[in-house]
Amino acid sequence: MIALFLVSAIFAILCYRYDPKSPSLRWVVFLLICSSLAGLSRAIIESFIPALNKNDMNFDLLNTFLYGLRIFTGFVSIYFCPYGILMHAVVYSGRFTSKVIRTLKYILLIPIPFMVDTTVYVPDIVPDFDSMLYWAVPYICIACIIHIYAYMTEKDEKKKKSRFITLSLMFPVILTALILNYIVRAFNSSNQIWRYVVFFLIISFFIFIWKALGSGSLNGIKLRYEREAREKTSKAVTSGTSLLNHSIKNQIYKINSSLQIIQPHSHNLDASCQKAVEIINKSSNHLIEMVDRMQSQTQEIQVKKSNCDLSELIDETLNYVQKEIEAKGITVEKVYEPNIYAYCDSTHTKEVFLNIIKNSIESMDRSGNIRIVITKGTGNQITVSFTDDGSGISEENLRHVTEPFFTTKGRRGTNFGLGLHYCYDVMLKSNGNLHIESELNKGTTVTLTFPLKG
Repeated sequence: MIALFLVSAIFAILCYRYDPKSPSLRWVVFLLICSSLAGLSRAIIESFIPALNKNDMNFDLLNTFLYGLRIFTGFVSIYFCPYGILMHAVVYSGRFTSKVIRTLKYILLIPIPFMVDTTVYVPDIVPDFDSMLYWAVPYICIACIIHIYAYMTEKDEKKKKSRFITLSLMFPVILTALILNYIVRAFNSSNQIWRYVVFFLIISFFIFIWKALGSGSLNGIKLRYEREAREKTSKAVTSGTSLLNHSIKNQIYKINSSLQIIQPHSHNLDASCQKAVEIINKSSNHLIEMVDRMQSQTQEIQVKKSNCDLSELIDETLNYVQKEIEAKGITVEKVYEPNIYAYCDSTHTKEVFLNIIKNSIESMDRSGNIRIVITKGTGNQITVSFTDDGSGISEENLRHVTEPFFTTKGRRGTNFGLGLHYCYDVMLKSNGNLHIESELNKGTTVTLTFPLKG
């Protein structure tokens, strides 16, 4: 049972470390704490107390403390576990509103206080497994049904795969706990077959580590190392380009100041010198424009969120590039669900849309199609997808497209390879997500996920 205590405790720490803000993950941590307490509870009577007796350290005060700890950990682990299993299913499914989740969080606790009176505490804790047949078993069964329903109705293939991994890890542990720990012990409380649950938990633990390290995400968890590295890169880019921009601007202003002195007397110069002055003037203005554009795409993003009509923002963005669309003979197909509002920054979000649409336009030589779809996703999410049949992106380049200064277009004009990096950062700051799927010479789909307010 010490193994159960240690594995569950380590598992809980790892999960919490990955993403402490994830609501579904917090319930996983809650479950693992219950499991860890169950291991500690059994370890007290099977390992700690016998070891103390063997070494003549069984003091009355210490025995009283260990007995109290055994009762507390045993009570919490056995009664709160079904509650945690159901609450995790409710939250992770994404099918319930925040208000319903808050209500269920309190309502589902109702049976537990009644267990205080029906539990036997002397000479050792004996949980009321008979009563748990009528509430704990249904809790776990309902949780399994919610998980299966959420998986079957999931439209996003990436999320569906993540749900499948989650179910493949959790179901063996949940079902063995249901049968061996709650149903079998209701008919024979002294039956020790429930100990096999530990093996399933340990197996799930190692599969979790393997999958997490291999794919970087699990159960809504994203390994934070990549994100932290990305944030460090962004900060380095921001500070570095700010310093560079400042230095370049200072030199350009010196050039412009000198030009202002020369220009009133340019009529005294020959034609070639006048042409040179004109070129210097245009070049300095172009440099300032490029520096300003680079600075706007690398400076720290500050989002001011409000409820925004996404269809309206997209239509406004399309108006900006209407001439380019018409010039290339591109067809834009719009599929909008009515009355879709997202909680985001309207200015930055329009800039994100503009970057994505411009990329689609630039990927097509002549004609082509851009399909824009706005849908209400699962739970409190909205998805916006942009699909084009342009040149696409190679598999090698696809993994780098959101990195700063990476570009597949060549270093021309004011293209710095910062567009998708900016888009990614805006979505990150908006508590959303950006996902890109592409195949060379076939097209690209960019999917944005936005949160709903509350």
